[in-house]
Amino acid sequence: MKKRIFIGLIMISLLTGLLFTLVVGAVLPISAQRRVIDSLQQEAAFIRARTPEEGISTDFFNRLITDSRVTWIAADGHVHYDQPADAQAMENHADRPEFIQALSQGRGTAVRYSSTLGQDMMYYALRLEDGSVLRLAAPVQVTHLLFSDMLPWLGVCLAVCLIGALVIARLLTGDLSRAIARINLDTPEEVDTFEELSPLLTRISQQNKHGREQLDALAQKQQEMDKLIDSMSEGFMVLDARRRILTINRSAAAMLEVDPHDALGKTLPEISRKPEILQLLQQMDSTGEASVTMPWDLKIYALNASVVEGSEGAVLLLGDVTERIEGENMRKRFTANVSHELRTPLTTICGYSEMLQSGMVKPGDEKEFYARISSESKRLLALVEDILRLSQMDEGYPGGLYKRVSLWDTAREALSSLQPMADKKDVRLNLLGEKLSIMGDPTLLSELMFNLVDNAIKYNRIGGHVDVSIRQGREGFDLVVQDNGIGIERGQQDKIFERFYRTDKSRSKETGGTGLGLSIVKHSAEYHRATLTVDSEPGLGTTIIVTFPRSQPAETTDKSDKKKKSADKKSADAPKKGKKDKSGQ
Repeated sequence: MKKRIFIGLIMISLLTGLLFTLVVGAVLPISAQRRVIDSLQQEAAFIRARTPEEGISTDFFNRLITDSRVTWIAADGHVHYDQPADAQAMENHADRPEFIQALSQGRGTAVRYSSTLGQDMMYYALRLEDGSVLRLAAPVQVTHLLFSDMLPWLGVCLAVCLIGALVIARLLTGDLSRAIARINLDTPEEVDTFEELSPLLTRISQQNKHGREQLDALAQKQQEMDKLIDSMSEGFMVLDARRRILTINRSAAAMLEVDPHDALGKTLPEISRKPEILQLLQQMDSTGEASVTMPWDLKIYALNASVVEGSEGAVLLLGDVTERIEGENMRKRFTANVSHELRTPLTTICGYSEMLQSGMVKPGDEKEFYARISSESKRLLALVEDILRLSQMDEGYPGGLYKRVSLWDTAREALSSLQPMADKKDVRLNLLGEKLSIMGDPTLLSELMFNLVDNAIKYNRIGGHVDVSIRQGREGFDLVVQDNGIGIERGQQDKIFERFYRTDKSRSKETGGTGLGLSIVKHSAEYHRATLTVDSEPGLGTTIIVTFPRSQPAETTDKSDKKKKSADKKSADAPKKGKKDKSGQ
């Protein structure tokens, strides 16, 4: 920039000098001609004033001392005198433009070529009193000689201008460079510098402000994107062309059990050499997309990768599909178990029916066969009802309610309905604790209570007892069902809430259970956001605690709520059947 400014100033000085010279060369001859003609006019006036009274003669002109050419022309154009030419040899000047103008106007001027002297001349003609014309002339070359005399001085002036321009250019460029060097690009407007640089500094300041705003916006978007990616429950990874990790969120790092900061810059095989990952990368490189399922510890992850269009990078998504796959496996097992459980009573019913139909039953034994058919039919009906109820719960139990329900009253009704079964096994039923209420669905709470007590009676011993306690615990309201029955082994306690799972299959068949009671209990507890705790020792009994949270959902009702209330009231008013338990129910 400094060099360009320096050269620019030199060129401006040189062009200015040349332009000045050209202007002087064009204007000076014209000005000089005017000055010469004015001088000739003054000289002609002086000569006319000196003319003798007796008249002009050639002797008068011979006595004149002048550098100009003097010509005396008669009124008819005849030349009487000319100096330095011979007047006798000269032709008539009646057609000369300055002569014609002088005769008509009293004076005349012309710049033309002189055939007598063979050069360009400047003429001034003045009419005298006797009608003759006095003409003075000077060569045009005089003006050119004047310009030639001035040309060296013009050259000197041009050289001085160039030298001055060099000095000034060096000083200006030096000051400008120092002023620019002092500019702080972060705060350009705070610099005290040339006024001419103010627009530039203002523009830089505006650009800085705009750039900071853009950087802040990009940083904010990056933070939002990072937060969004980190908050994803699915794992998210971005790989470059060499399959190095550019971005990895916390979910992906947790799934692969790596530190997210340590994983950056490493290739995917460096953090895991599992065959599924190597297969994923190989398939993605060949087809552009890949999808594999990878077991990791106790989890199962689905890995989906695809190459980003327009680049060689790739995006990898990791999802925990453990529950989905286990759910699919559970549904398969459930379908198989349902088929098996339904086949057994149906086979029994069909067998006994065919025997009755073919007359193979002895007279008097028909009643026993009918009783077995009725028992298996009831078992089949109970199984179908439990399956339908579980299906509803799997769908979120649509139509479920949240209303104030008394745990004490619900437990009391369950114990009352199960009292005949307890009496057959000589099992004592006890209801203890406080009369607490929670927000929940009456039907689900009744089934939860019924199945827990039913299980405690079925797997109890002769002369045993079942204690149902309702109390306030540390984390909420506790419903405790405790028995002193056969108990459950430690390895089976986490499986008892699975569908169709039985700790003792032979005993379960004797009790006539469907194997779905505790599954219904589990779903009912999940609906009420309650937790289940099992404590059992083989031969000592089992304790199951259902803890309902203190913070309860708001009450909800539907169109059938009034009908339910009416039915509940009628049921409460109806006389109870069966014996009271020993607690005085």
